[in-house]
Amino acid sequence: MRWRPLFFLVLGLICLGCFFVFKEYKIFIGKKFSAKTQIVSPTATDSITPTASPSATPTPKPLTFAEMNKLYGPCVSLPVLMYHHVELPENAATFKRTYLNVPPETFKKQMEYLNSKGYSSVTPFDLVNYFDNGVKLPSKPVMITFDDGYVDIGDLAFPIMRELGIKGTVFIPTGLMENIDYLTWAKIDDMKASGLINFGNHTWSHKNVGGTTSVVENEITIADTQLSDRGLNNPKIFAYPFGLETKQGIIILKKMGYQLAFTTVYGRTQCEKKRFDLPRIRIGNASLSSYGL
Repeated sequence: MRWRPLFFLVLGLICLGCFFVFKEYKIFIGKKFSAKTQIVSPTATDSITPTASPSATPTPKPLTFAEMNKLYGPCVSLPVLMYHHVELPENAATFKRTYLNVPPETFKKQMEYLNSKGYSSVTPFDLVNYFDNGVKLPSKPVMITFDDGYVDIGDLAFPIMRELGIKGTVFIPTGLMENIDYLTWAKIDDMKASGLINFGNHTWSHKNVGGTTSVVENEITIADTQLSDRGLNNPKIFAYPFGLETKQGIIILKKMGYQLAFTTVYGRTQCEKKRFDLPRIRIGNASLSSYGL
């Protein structure tokens, strides 16, 4: 049992060594932790100023007739119906212009509908007379217009209007007349002689009025001369090709003595102070009742 004292001596030395190692490790860890965890005093940061979220832009509310009359009057409720082609459906399909066409059968029903509902067809002259002289329109006025002067207006639409005694206005690009698919001057004279059909300016070559001043003025002036030489376009009226209305176009029209100009914008309230910005209703292959008539 002589090894026991030696065993306890060795065990004691081991324990003593472990004690000193643990003490040094604790001091080392303490120093390392204190170096890395310095307390940082809080500093004031820039405050974020709250901003209001942008609100959605409300859709403009259409003006009432009373509001329109107050701003732009005198005004009158006058639906101006806009047509392009009145031709057989198969012909319109062949030339891919069904969207511009009202078949003759439908067109006749539409005109009969107007008569049955007590509408009175009026002319641009009647509207000018209302604006300038206060001459009242019939109680249920309607204006029929055709853009571009296609041959089917003379061959198919005009006979229906003559049969039913309905007046209309055709806006023609004068330089295109006598071409295939367009009216001839002889047909135009025949339609004028009926006392039912008026003709207005739609430029010379169907250019819109968004070009240079010289081009636009030339387009309107040539057409104006050709119409005047044939005793047409009195009073002077205009329809914007492609519906494009511009300030320079209006300036030119006013300078040349024009009285009215029609757009393709939807509406039925016609106002004196917007006489160069008159709305129309594009008519398709449907009953006129579906257009609020």
